Amino acid sequence: MLAKVIDIERLIHSTKTAIACLIGVFLIHIIGIPADQWVIITIIVVMCAQIYVGSVMQKAYLRFLGTLIGCLFAAFTLAAAGHTNMAILLSIALSSFIFSYFATSQENLSYAGTLGAVTTAIIMLGPEPTIYLAAQRFMEISMGIFIATFVSQYILPINASTHLRRAQAKTLGQLRDYYMTAVMPPLDTKQQLNYMELDESIVKSLLKQRQLAKESASEPPETGFDPEHFMQSLYCEREMLRSITFMHNALTHLTKARDLLDQLPDSHAFNETIILALNTIIKAIESLEPHNEHIHIPSLDALRNALQKNLVEASSRHDLIYIDGFLFSAETLLISLAKLAGLNNVSIYETEKGHNIIEKS
Repeated sequence: MLAKVIDIERLIHSTKTAIACLIGVFLIHIIGIPADQWVIITIIVVMCAQIYVGSVMQKAYLRFLGTLIGCLFAAFTLAAAGHTNMAILLSIALSSFIFSYFATSQENLSYAGTLGAVTTAIIMLGPEPTIYLAAQRFMEISMGIFIATFVSQYILPINASTHLRRAQAKTLGQLRDYYMTAVMPPLDTKQQLNYMELDESIVKSLLKQRQLAKESASEPPETGFDPEHFMQSLYCEREMLRSITFMHNALTHLTKARDLLDQLPDSHAFNETIILALNTIIKAIESLEPHNEHIHIPSLDALRNALQKNLVEASSRHDLIYIDGFLFSAETLLISLAKLAGLNNVSIYETEKGHNIIEKS
């Protein structure tokens, strides 16, 4: 009941942020840091909006890098030119120029570049900027970064890799619904609208997986994230999305042959086997235990023969072109489905012969 009203993981994360701030305040009083607010500010900035361990590690690294570069820039300016109005003016102008240039390049450098400029400005525009002040600011922010990463990683950790598996299962569920809407009859106006919504949702899910994978790569090795495995899975999902879209486009261009195709028993069996295979792979991804079920990959030959037997004579040349396109897309879908099953330790059996043809661990 509570889970329906409150997001448990967000509640845990908020509690962890509060704990990290309390630890920061406790250490500040023990050590006696003059500008103690920077420790707490850093903890909040690094942790507050970053729920996963990987995202906290990413932001902590970039904040550390930006702070280090900004402090070194300010310290070098103070050592070379001292605390003069001209030195302050030149350091602010030059740091803003350099760090802004880097901040607008790669995504990873954006946050670090911005913080480099901010750190330089904070030090140089302080009441009495000195090299000692630059070092002190660096130590304060570093302490906040250390506390934030420690709490995030070792106190009730919320790993991006766990959410990545959920996101992959969700995407496959969307692909299953997409297939049912785009390929299986009937295809009315309501289904067309649902088809477009699902297409957009799947694209967003694939982008979310990329973001989660980036954060998972920053997490400890024991989380089990394998970048190569993820990229292969993502490629299969993208190929399946393309294949289903092409199958749908081919079907929408068929005229007389579409009704005949929908009535073929082999077409029904093909569609049902695809749906069952996707459901099994989804269960395998969601389960943390070894999955002993297997899937059937339907034979495209049976569907192709049925189409040639029942549709060729009744179809126009226009229809035959799109039937070939439909079969080619269906074959690509089957290949991607088989690869995805192998990546998730799901055994594959031929429907007709009933023997194992692919089995990967």
